[in-house]
Amino acid sequence: MRVLLISLQTNSYLTGIKYIASNVIVNGHDARILFLPGYMEEKLSPAIEGFIREYAPDLIGIGLMSIEFYPSRNMTELLKNAFHIPIIWGGVHAIMSPEECINFADYVCSGEGEHTVVKLLDHLRDHGRNVLPEIPNLWVNDNGNIISAKEREEVADLNSLPLQEYLPDYFYGYHKNSIVNFPENPGLFRKYAHYGGTCHMILTSRGCPFKCSYCGNSYLMDAFGNRVRERSVESCIDELKDVIKYPHIIYINIEDDWFLFHNREWIEEFCREYKKHIKLPFMIRVFPSKLDREQLLLLRDAGLSWVLMGIQSGSDRVNYEIFNRKVPFSRVEEAAAIIAETKAAPYYEMIVDNPYETEEDQIQSVNAVLKLGRPFVLSLAHLTFMPGTQIREMALKDGIADVDSYLTRFLMNIDYTYFNKLLYISPYVPRSLARFLNRPERERNAFHSKLTSILFFIVKRTMEPGVYFFITTRGLKYNILLTIKSVLYIWRSALSIVLSNFLDEEDVKYDEKLKLFRKIKPALFEK
Repeated sequence: MRVLLISLQTNSYLTGIKYIASNVIVNGHDARILFLPGYMEEKLSPAIEGFIREYAPDLIGIGLMSIEFYPSRNMTELLKNAFHIPIIWGGVHAIMSPEECINFADYVCSGEGEHTVVKLLDHLRDHGRNVLPEIPNLWVNDNGNIISAKEREEVADLNSLPLQEYLPDYFYGYHKNSIVNFPENPGLFRKYAHYGGTCHMILTSRGCPFKCSYCGNSYLMDAFGNRVRERSVESCIDELKDVIKYPHIIYINIEDDWFLFHNREWIEEFCREYKKHIKLPFMIRVFPSKLDREQLLLLRDAGLSWVLMGIQSGSDRVNYEIFNRKVPFSRVEEAAAIIAETKAAPYYEMIVDNPYETEEDQIQSVNAVLKLGRPFVLSLAHLTFMPGTQIREMALKDGIADVDSYLTRFLMNIDYTYFNKLLYISPYVPRSLARFLNRPERERNAFHSKLTSILFFIVKRTMEPGVYFFITTRGLKYNILLTIKSVLYIWRSALSIVLSNFLDEEDVKYDEKLKLFRKIKPALFEK
C-alpha cells in the first residue's frame, strides 16, 4: 500500500510528516512526501496530477497547521475532482478541530499519526474502503455521516519510532511548475527552508507541562494524558549523527517547548555524547521559572549557542489573569541574568495585539523590557485564539472579534501600533529615550508618533541586525568560520524578514495569495 503525504506550508522542514512516512515504510508500506509550498490555485497543476497518477497512492494525507486550513480545503477539492483516492487530514489543526476538518476529508487523524496512518493502510489493504474502519484517533466521513473517533492514542514510547531523516530519498517538491526530487536537488530544498537549510530541527520530547491559556499544548496535553514523553539520549544522538553528514548543516534547533524538562542525568549524558559526536552549535527553549544555572552552563560547554525564552507580557496581571502563566517578571529578570552569564545568544518572545491588554499593561511591558540586560533580540507575535485553548473560550464568551483570524493570519504578522513599535525598539535605543516615548495616548502628540516610527524603521534595518550579528558571533564563541557561514547562508532569509512585516519571503507570497484567493473563490471561505 502506498501513501502520498502532502504539505502546503511554506517551510520545507516537515518534521511530523517525515516521522509518519518513515514509520509507514518500516511497517511494510510505501510512502512519498510532496511539498507544495503555499499551493493555492483554481486548477491542479498538470505536473502535480501527473506525479500522483504515476505514483498511484492508495491514500493521500494532508498535514496542516491552522494557517493552511483554506489551502487544504482547496487542495482536497481539486484532488477529489481528479481522483477517487481517499484523503486523510492530520496535523495540529486536525487534532484541535477534527469536527471542522472532517467535513472536507474522508478521514481525520485527531491524534498523533504515526500508528494511525499505518493502521488505516492495513485496513484499506485488508478490508477495502467500503468497510468503515474503527481505529483510535480516526474520524470518518461516510458520505456525510460523521463518525467520531472512539478513543485517542499516543505514541507511548518515542524510541520505538524510526529516526527522522534529514532528507529522505522519497521527498519531492513543487518548483516552477515541475516536481523535483529534493535529495537529487538539495539546493531547492534549502531554498524553501528557513535560513538556507542550515539547521536541523529535532524533538527530544513531546509535550509541555504548562497550561498557558493561548497555547495549543494545553489542549494537546489534556488529549494525550498530561505527561511529557522523552526520547533517550542515544536515539537523539543517532539521529544527529546522520544529519551532520550534510556539510551545510551548521547548527541544531532543538524544538522541545521546554528542553530542561529532562532531568540532570539526561542532560549530563546528552552534553557528554553531543560534545563527542556532534560538535555543532545548538539552540533550546526554556521556561523562566524553571531555568537551572548549572544545567545551562553544562549545555553551553557542549555547544549551546541560542536560548529562546518566552516572556509573553511584562505585565504580571496579563501573565497571571489572562495567559494563566504564573511567572512574575522578577523571575524573568533572574532567568535573563543567568542566560547573560553564559554568554549564549538570548532570544526573548512576547505576545502583542492582545485585546485584553490595557494601555497600562502595555506601558508596563515596555518598562519591563527596559530592565533586562542587553544585548538580546526581541520577537513579537500576534495573539491568536487557537481552537481548544482557554483564551479562545474566554474570547468567544466575551464576544472578542477575530477569533477565527488564526485561519488566515501568520503569528509573526503583527499590527503596526504605537506600542508595538515602541516595544520592538526598546532593546536597541537608549533607555531614557524609550521611557520618554512610553506614555499613554493622552500625553502623546504627533512628535512622539513620528519619532517612534522613524526609530522603528532605523532599528529594524540597522540596529537589530547589528545586535543579532553580534550575539550570534558571541553565541558561537567567536568562531569566525561559523560566523561567516551563518552570514552567507542566512542573509537572504534575514533580508526578506527585515524588509517585510516580519514574515519570510515565501510567507509574504503566501499571505498575498490567500488574500487574492478570497476574491477569486469566496465560496471557499464560507463556513
